[in-house]
Amino acid sequence: MMRPLFCALTALALFAAPLFAEENEAPNPTDAEVYKLQPGQAPPVAPPLRKGSPLDHLANDPKYTQLAPGYREGNTQGNDYWIAHRLIDPDGGQGWGWVRKAGDGWDGAKWIALQESLGLAVAPHRHLQHADEDLDWEFKFWGKFASYKAYDPRLDEQLPVFILEGYQVIGQKSPLSIKVGPPGRIQHLPSGASSRDNRPILSDPGVD
Repeated sequence: MMRPLFCALTALALFAAPLFAEENEAPNPTDAEVYKLQPGQAPPVAPPLRKGSPLDHLANDPKYTQLAPGYREGNTQGNDYWIAHRLIDPDGGQGWGWVRKAGDGWDGAKWIALQESLGLAVAPHRHLQHADEDLDWEFKFWGKFASYKAYDPRLDEQLPVFILEGYQVIGQKSPLSIKVGPPGRIQHLPSGASSRDNRPILSDPGVD
């Protein structure tokens, strides 16, 4: 089981703690705090369902081969939304895919970890029979960027976290011809190797 680890910069209103502040910008990596997951909340890089997970109930929900275009979940009010393109990392990373602001081009998109909002909106693939059945599908996303990053231990990199508050299914699109991963991704190490000795990791390793 992959262990999601978090590097908080400033926390956010979703968790409603006194130290948190809302942000709509990508995080500033110079301010470092370690974010600790609150009870009952889903981790930014969502692992497979397992006993004891806050998302256990989804294991018994109906599953589909695809979601119908126009399907909505969560808070989908307002014109301030993002366009999201689902892509599974070919190098085995835990990023969800790309998001860009509506009206912007894909050249400015961010490769993200997706944080679900329990009781409001979960990742679209949670409703599918297989997690890759929304590959190259696009969605309208409502939500915001967190002020912390998620650490992906599989590729030893940090990802911006998008907090999903609602979405609408657009439908299947052509694959994007842009480089997969965050801007700092240069090379991929063989299994078992690590670049931790060569560059700092700001996130707390945490515990299972």
